[in-house]
Amino acid sequence: METRAAYVAVGAFVVALVAGLLVAVLWLTHAQFNEARTRYDIYFASVMTGLVNGSPVRISGVQEGRVIRVALDPKDPSRVRVTIEVRADAPIRSDSVASIEMTGLTGGAAVEITPGSMSAPPVRVSKNSEYPVIWSRESDMQQVVASIPALLAKLTNLTDRLAATVDDKNRAALAATLANLNRISAVAAARSGELDRLFVDSAADMKNLKQAIASVNAAANKVSAVAGQAGGAVRDFQGMVQENRAPLRQFTQNGLDELQQLLTQTHTLVAAMTRAVNTIERDPSRLIYGDRRGGYRPQ
Repeated sequence: METRAAYVAVGAFVVALVAGLLVAVLWLTHAQFNEARTRYDIYFASVMTGLVNGSPVRISGVQEGRVIRVALDPKDPSRVRVTIEVRADAPIRSDSVASIEMTGLTGGAAVEITPGSMSAPPVRVSKNSEYPVIWSRESDMQQVVASIPALLAKLTNLTDRLAATVDDKNRAALAATLANLNRISAVAAARSGELDRLFVDSAADMKNLKQAIASVNAAANKVSAVAGQAGGAVRDFQGMVQENRAPLRQFTQNGLDELQQLLTQTHTLVAAMTRAVNTIERDPSRLIYGDRRGGYRPQ
């Protein structure tokens, strides 16, 4: 009787636990279905491996939804149509841009969306679209992957050119160049003493050249000082001319005539004095007795 009662208690506990789990699942499902969500379409030229149904959709790194479908666009098979589902109040506007980014080293991918500005209008449904369309761009990783073929082509071209450059003829020329360098090194080592003396003499010459340059600089400084003094003298002369402009103008107008008359009179006086001196030299007694050429005059 006691064993039967224990079985009944265990059965009742299990039934109650299962019922609780069902209620919790129904409640969570009901809450999820009651949460308002919005779907958007995003078109990519290609998608990264790892983007599948259920991949996260993030806005500024915060998960706001999930991917519900990844398929080729039936209207244009050259692009991929990615349908996402996010919260209705997610900050997605007409200036939002979507890209595909890696979620880690495991190879997973997620849709990353930039938040739109509050002043931008919300994304509208176009005539040919089932859901509003968000603008897309290639992610940095996609750009790197897309550039790999071109990089490999350039690397192959570089390798081919290098192989064409290092042929037998060029290798022989390179070997000859290295041999010449070895001979030059040997000669330089044998004449190291002469090279040392040459360097010492060059250093002395450089010292003398520096001294000569210093002397030239000193002379140039003196010339500059003299030129400065001459400039000061010129400025002083100009100032003097400015100060005496009125007297100089009066002298040029009136004084020149008077100076000319004075010079004429001076010339006449000098000529008369010259004649007098000549006469005295010829007949000194004339200075005392006067002119005696008149002869005797009777009283």
